[in-house]
Amino acid sequence: MPHYGSTRSLVEAALLAALTVVFCLATIYLPVLGLVTGFFWPVPIVLLGVRHDLRLAVLATLVAGLLVAMLAGPLTALSMFLGLGILGLVLGSSMRRRVPPLRTVALGGITLLGSLLLLFAFSLLVMGVNPFQTYLALYQDSVGGVLSFYRSLGVSGENLAQMEKMLEQTLTMMRYLIPMALVVGSGFLSFVNFLLARAVLRRLGVAYPGFPPFATWRFPRSLAYGYIAGIAALVAGQYWKQEVFTHIGLNLQAIFQLLLLMEGLAVAWHFFEQGRVATPLRVLLVALALFTPLVGQLLFLLGLFDLFFDFRHLTA
Repeated sequence: MPHYGSTRSLVEAALLAALTVVFCLATIYLPVLGLVTGFFWPVPIVLLGVRHDLRLAVLATLVAGLLVAMLAGPLTALSMFLGLGILGLVLGSSMRRRVPPLRTVALGGITLLGSLLLLFAFSLLVMGVNPFQTYLALYQDSVGGVLSFYRSLGVSGENLAQMEKMLEQTLTMMRYLIPMALVVGSGFLSFVNFLLARAVLRRLGVAYPGFPPFATWRFPRSLAYGYIAGIAALVAGQYWKQEVFTHIGLNLQAIFQLLLLMEGLAVAWHFFEQGRVATPLRVLLVALALFTPLVGQLLFLLGLFDLFFDFRHLTA
């Protein structure tokens, strides 16, 4: 890690804090660009944590937060910096201390999840607003608009009834899977900001280890037991008529099924590399896995069996 004098450190911290403010304001006020900057605006904070000590990084983050509060409102600044701002500090501090990549991303994800829960408690207890119910109400309102649109296209009768039923089932599933969305979303944002910060650091001449090639990714066998635990919770919920078991079971199933799907994708990627399949076809597989239930289910089963049979012979 290069050493900087105090003046140069302060100047660089000020510039990175200013860049953070610019990204935050773009996220708030520019709808299209904000969809992009909303994911990576903590990267300057990560760089602060890596290139300087934690005290200076926290100070610069607080200054950036105060500027955003002055320009966009204190509640907006609080919601942004209490979530992704703290994520940036944790990632930066962990990378500076050379914490292994997986642990760094895990720490960032856990911290972000805790921050989101804290924001939820603040919104519920202080402001009297349940953000999840607000989001679900917006979706409920949009259902009527979607059905009206299809009626205007001439869709009616049984087809429209099936579509309405599908949308209502989606809303019900969304209510169940809010915890899963928070866990997966926190991990995803931590992972994305880690990758972006590492890429920027590499351009600045700061080396930090990355993850192994995707084709070699392999999760522990305990993932299968976690998925089975989800099934057991669902069965318990149906047997004892307890809604809480159903909630737990659906979320456990969804989380572990997603991880096993990633394992299956890694297995497929490995054999694609062995067969020298073109990269566009590999990307097509990922798209099919995300948007085609049958392909996704097959990859999930492939990942599940790989935990026990090690198709790639990665373990000695």
